Order: sequence, then structure tokens, then C-alpha cells
Amino acid sequence: MQYYRDLKKKNETLETETRLLQEKKAEAQEELKQVKAEIRTDKLKSAATDTATALASSVGSLFGSGRMKSLERRNEDLQDRILELEDEARQRERQQAEQIQEIRNAYEQQHRKLSEFADFVRRYFPYVEKLMPVINFLRDRLRFNDGIIRRLCEFKEVGIKGELYSSEFNRSFDTRHSVCSIRQDENGRFDFKIDGVSHVNWFRKKMNEFREAIGIPKPRQNRSMKL
Repeated sequence: MQYYRDLKKKNETLETETRLLQEKKAEAQEELKQVKAEIRTDKLKSAATDTATALASSVGSLFGSGRMKSLERRNEDLQDRILELEDEARQRERQQAEQIQEIRNAYEQQHRKLSEFADFVRRYFPYVEKLMPVINFLRDRLRFNDGIIRRLCEFKEVGIKGELYSSEFNRSFDTRHSVCSIRQDENGRFDFKIDGVSHVNWFRKKMNEFREAIGIPKPRQNRSMKL
């Protein structure tokens, strides 16, 4: 992952440098446009103030003047600078394309490895995919840590105490000691059990006990619940 982050950082640096080069090129082109406009303006001013007879000499004098030579040199320098910037921008674009291709190749290679690993797991441990809903429930709903989940996925019984949260009733129920396990039913589905019964029935039993304790009659029908 550090390698991928370094590649991404290099790519972002190249993008920034390429953008700056494009901005410098635009500035140079704008400056070149201004120089050309100044040259044309000087020519027009000179031609407007000269007679037809003196036009040739005036133009020759204009091109021989220090200002005109300075503008022409500036024009040439800007043309050279634009060519340099264009060449540098092309080099940066090539480097950026190489970095992007390198990142793409690394991603595709990692994706192939993950796909091969997933195929291997499905082939030799087909029950793992069926366990995923239970694992997500234990991790996201009951907030079990990885150690407990690993033991349960090894189909071992795990003793727990404390509070267990029920999303069906939106409250937690306390247990001083309960035995949890994952068991597979006759249809091949895995179910999380608490004290030998489905967690759904365990939570409903706890809710009925709570209602009886505060004098609320037990409901006739219970809602269904999924992991």
C-alpha cells in the first residue's frame, strides 16, 4: 500500500508540474502576442506620419532602430521559450502516462491475486461465503471483537457476559453468563445461537421477560428479523 501511495503522490506531483508548465506557456504566448502588437503599432505610427516618398526610408529606419531590434529579440526569445515549455510539458505528460500505467499494472496484478485467492477459498472452504452474513452481524450489530468472532467461526462455544444489543427492539439486554455458538441448520444456513437457541428467539425471550417485569402483556405475534 505504501508503494501505491508513493506512486499516487508522484502522479499528483507530475500533474501539478504539468499544470504549471501549461500556465507558463500561456503567459509566454500572451507576452508574445503583446510584443507582436507593439511591433505592429510602431509600424503603423511610423507609416501614418511619413509621406509616400519617405515611406521606404522610414520603414528602414524603424527596423534599424534600437526599440525595434529589442522587440524582435524579445519576440525570438519568447518563441524559443515557448518551444522549451512545450517540450518540457510533453516530457512531463510522458512521465505521467508511465506512472499511471505503472499504477494500473500494479492494481491489475493485485486484483488478479485477490481473485485467485477468493476462488481458492470458494473451492476449498465453500461455507465461508455463507458465514459472511453472520460475521457481519456479530461485528456490526453485536460489536464482538475479532478474537471472539474467530473462535465462533471455528464452531467453538464461547462464553460471554455483559450487554447484547438487539436491533429489533433497539435496546440492550444484560447477561451474566451465556454460551454463544454458530450452528448450521438442515438447509445449510448458519445461525448465531445464544444458550442453544437462535439469537432472534433469545432476544425475544429477554424482551418478554422485561415486559412481564414492568407489567406489559406479552404480544401475541412477534415480528420476523433477519441478520
